[in-house]
Amino acid sequence: MNPIVKAVTSCLFFAGMCSSVLAADGQNAYLQSKVRYEAAMASLASYDDKPGQLAKSEYRDEGWQLESVTRINKSSQVEFIVLHKKAVEEHPARYILAISGTVDKKDIKSDLRTHSVPFHREDGLESGREIPSVHKGFDDYAWTILDADLGGKKVADTLSSLIANRQAELLVTGHSLGGAAAALIGARMADRGYSPGDIHVISFGAPAVGNQAFADAYGQAMNLERVVIEGDPVQHILQALHTPYDQFGTKIVWKDSPDSYHFRHRMIVYADAALRNYYDSLWAYEQQTGSPVFIERHPVVHSDIYVAPPVFTLDEDIQDDMPYMRAVIHHTLYRSINGAAFSPAFGESMAESCRAAARLHKPYIMQEYITVQKQKEEEHTYRISVSRHIYDQQGRFLSAEEYTTDTSLFTPILAVLYCQKQIKI
Repeated sequence: MNPIVKAVTSCLFFAGMCSSVLAADGQNAYLQSKVRYEAAMASLASYDDKPGQLAKSEYRDEGWQLESVTRINKSSQVEFIVLHKKAVEEHPARYILAISGTVDKKDIKSDLRTHSVPFHREDGLESGREIPSVHKGFDDYAWTILDADLGGKKVADTLSSLIANRQAELLVTGHSLGGAAAALIGARMADRGYSPGDIHVISFGAPAVGNQAFADAYGQAMNLERVVIEGDPVQHILQALHTPYDQFGTKIVWKDSPDSYHFRHRMIVYADAALRNYYDSLWAYEQQTGSPVFIERHPVVHSDIYVAPPVFTLDEDIQDDMPYMRAVIHHTLYRSINGAAFSPAFGESMAESCRAAARLHKPYIMQEYITVQKQKEEEHTYRISVSRHIYDQQGRFLSAEEYTTDTSLFTPILAVLYCQKQIKI
C-alpha cells in the first residue's frame, strides 16, 4: 500500500475510533443524567407540597403508577412513594422507592438521635474490634420503611422479590433524612446477597449514616451515588458535631442555580440542578450524534394544532434560564399532544406561523407566552405567568388561558413547568 494512502487510512481509522468513543461517553453522560433527574423528581414527589404535586404529575404524564405511603410510629412519621412503570417493548419495567426528608417534629427527633448502634445486632456482643455502626435515628427510619406493608407484603420482601425475579430495574432514592434511609436500605439489600448491579441508590443532600467500619464494609457492596449541592451544609452536619460518622459512595457535586435564593439543602434546588444537568447532557449528546434523542410520548389528546415557538418576557436576571424553560415547555407539549406539528425555530412571526400551519394542513395555532418579573415587595422572588393562546390559520385570536404563581416554593424553571401543567391541554 502506498505510504501516503496508508497514513491517511490510519488517520481516518483513529478519527473514527475517537468519534465512537466520544459518542459513547456522551451517551453514558446523558443516560446517567437522565437517571439522576428521574431520582431527583421522584424524591421531590415524596413530599406532599406543591413542588411534590408537580413531580407526581410529571410521573403520571410519563405513564408511571404511583402509590404514596405514610407510616407513623413513636419515633417518626415516615413518608415515601413507590413508582412503577411497566415494561414497554425493549424498555424494561422500572421501580422506584423514593423517601422524603424531615417533614415534622418526629422526624427531627430521628435526625437528633445521633448515638450509634451496631448495624448487625449480633455484633454488639463482640468486643476488641471496630464494628459497622450506624446512626440510631436513621436506622429506625429505614426499618420503619422496610417493615411497612405494601400490597400485602413488607417493602423489604417486595424489593427482594423484584431483584430475585429480575422483574424490574430498581432505584432507591431520597432527600436528606430520606437519602440516609435509602443508603441504609441499600446496605440491608446487600446483606441479603444482592450485588451492586441489582439496586441503584441515589441520595440528595444526605448526611453520613455510619462509621468508617460501616463505610469500609458497604462502600463496594452497593451502588451508591451521593449527590450534593455545592454549599449544602447538611452533608457535613454530623461530622461538625464530632460524631464518628463518615460519608462513602460516589460523590457528585452540582452547583446551585444562580437565580435561586432558596436554602441550598431544599429538594427543589436539587430538582432544578438535576433538570439543568439533564438538558445539558442531552444537548451535548445530540450535538455529538447530529440527531435528536427519542422522546417517549403519552398523548392526552389528538390535535390538529401547529405549535408556534413560545414568546418570552424575562427579567434580565433570568435570561440564562430561557433554554431550559423552552425545553420543558416543548417536551411537555410534545409528549402530551398527538398529531401536533412543532415549529423547529426559536422564534417566528405570526405570519410565518400561519404559513407553516397552512402548509402542514393544521387549522389552529397554539402559542405560549411566558413572563417572569421580579417582585418589588419581596426580594429574590419572581412572579411567573404562562399564557396559552389559540389562533386560527389566518392568525385570528380565538381563546386564551393563563396561570400565575411565584418562586416562593419553586425555582423559576420549575415554576414555569408548574404553571404550564395547570393549563389543560
